[in-house]
Amino acid sequence: MGVDDQREFIDFYGIYTYDWTVSWGTYSDIHELLVTEYISDGCSTADSSEASVIHAFLFPHYIKKTYFVEGVIQGNICLAASGCTSTVTEYRVTVCTMNESTVEKEIGSTGWIVVNDTLAWDAGLSVGDEIVYHFWIEVWEEKVITDKEKIFVKIEVHCNSCTHLMHSNDETWKDVWVKIPFRM
Repeated sequence: MGVDDQREFIDFYGIYTYDWTVSWGTYSDIHELLVTEYISDGCSTADSSEASVIHAFLFPHYIKKTYFVEGVIQGNICLAASGCTSTVTEYRVTVCTMNESTVEKEIGSTGWIVVNDTLAWDAGLSVGDEIVYHFWIEVWEEKVITDKEKIFVKIEVHCNSCTHLMHSNDETWKDVWVKIPFRM
């Protein structure tokens, strides 16, 4: 394997923070961020939010002037019942870039993954079932990313309103996690 073929894998974790917001491209004042390490548990964060809306977790920093994504992207998303029994019929995870002029470019996507899962809600204990979906995205045609673009992960779920996407700021249980192979 030549030096040009070596990849650096970076793990990103999705969190929702109230402590700061980021505006970039079409997104203004977003709270859903990708971090390379979990932040202090003293920061004000949300553990979950309704899964039926599109979630876009943005890495708010540049990585390098020019770099490439090539290989297998993998990760997890976690869904849970909240308030009533939940149903999940399909989901899609897409890794994208966006420049500040709002041009969105897809790096790769799982496509729609069909599932048929029911997550029970226990009203007596006020707790619901959780399910973790592991995904992978094959990117064999290298994608060039420049210093004018930032990476984000878009999560879409078809479900009822009792389904929540978990994005807790807790390193012991990785709710939204993605590992991306970079060639620098």
